[in-house]
Amino acid sequence: MDTPEGRRYAVDLHTHTTASDGQVRPAELVALAAQRGVVVLGVTDHDTTAGLSEAIAAGQQLGIEVVPGIELSTAVEAGEVHVLGYFIDPRSALLQESLCSFRDRRIARAREMVARLRRLGLSITFDDVQGLAAGGTISRAHLARLLTERGYAPSVDDAFARFLARGRPAYVPHERPTPAEAVRLVVHAGGAAVLAHPYLASDLDRLLPQLVAAGLAGIEVWYAEYTAEQQHALAELARAFQLIPTGGSDYHGETFRPGRELGSVDVPAEVVEQLRRAAGSRAR
Repeated sequence: MDTPEGRRYAVDLHTHTTASDGQVRPAELVALAAQRGVVVLGVTDHDTTAGLSEAIAAGQQLGIEVVPGIELSTAVEAGEVHVLGYFIDPRSALLQESLCSFRDRRIARAREMVARLRRLGLSITFDDVQGLAAGGTISRAHLARLLTERGYAPSVDDAFARFLARGRPAYVPHERPTPAEAVRLVVHAGGAAVLAHPYLASDLDRLLPQLVAAGLAGIEVWYAEYTAEQQHALAELARAFQLIPTGGSDYHGETFRPGRELGSVDVPAEVVEQLRRAAGSRAR
């Protein structure tokens, strides 16, 4: 998409930094976005807003609009359901209290996963995981990267498939809010809630009406790993439920997973204003 001035208007609404399980600091992410022609960048770290201040400050210097966001992990019986929040107020007391609780649970979970990996004979420690996280929100991605770096898996995907995915020997269930609770938390924080990478959900037909009733504003349609056919099907779903179609790369870093290059997804510019209006209309 081109602006009236003729330059590319690039939007990437799904990215991560070292505040959670990304590989680059918030300011570095914004600088990389500027290099790649991205002019609107959603910073959506897992269960934390810790990187937003740095990212927004860098965006002001480089002429990049940084959309304050978050990605909340939720509890479901099968699959994975993540809820993105856009134009949230990071100062929301309820949001920050909830995030503090989520982080404590993540730490306890990571300790148990490390213990299970050690019982399998893998020589890693929780201190190793903390060192890799460098103060960011700990996730399974840190464990997967550590297993890859130590030679226990050839790739992050393989580490998940053999050790860390649901049903694998080091997997530990996560105490999380329900998807509807996550949507309501985003709305309470003044944001627009969006269902992330919908095809990870195991029962989308049942789930989506529940989330719409809870206040869902959008659904991720243009996702880096989805085919054109999948994106078309999701766009039709967005129309059927009157949801804002959003998109992003889910960028974590250059060596995280192939296909998730920053700025690689063509997201229409009008999506940003639609989310901004939706967030304002839902603010409490």
